[in-house]
Amino acid sequence: MGLLDNYTGIGMSPRPKWPHQNVIRKAIVRSIDELEDQGLIMLSEATVTDDWDDLAPDLVIFDEHYHPLTIIEITTHAEYRKILQKCDELLARFPNAECFVYDYEAKVLYGYDAEAQEWVPSTEEEITSRYLSDPLLEYLL
Repeated sequence: MGLLDNYTGIGMSPRPKWPHQNVIRKAIVRSIDELEDQGLIMLSEATVTDDWDDLAPDLVIFDEHYHPLTIIEITTHAEYRKILQKCDELLARFPNAECFVYDYEAKVLYGYDAEAQEWVPSTEEEITSRYLSDPLLEYLL
């Protein structure tokens, strides 16, 4: 979802399901004060650049100049591998950005470890963002 689908126009489908939308809602509500205190903003389905035809991940944490610092995609278990590959493309474009993929059906978060150049699941270690004080899953569940 998100990075794979074209949602241009009103009523386009398939749209993300309610559980997907609820993860977005929770993440924004739970992180807004913490991010704003740092001069950062989290937006949903915003393009990663000022090219309005560019990719629009589910959630992006931007700095004050709208440079993407953190990219979060929310997906189903069936789609998470495809989304990881799409995120690899974004990481090539924004190598300093954090990138995460959350499989809301399995409740597993994947974080990209730039040093090891691999995706690490939350089943193996606690995944954090440098911009949030708590483990990232706490903002998504």
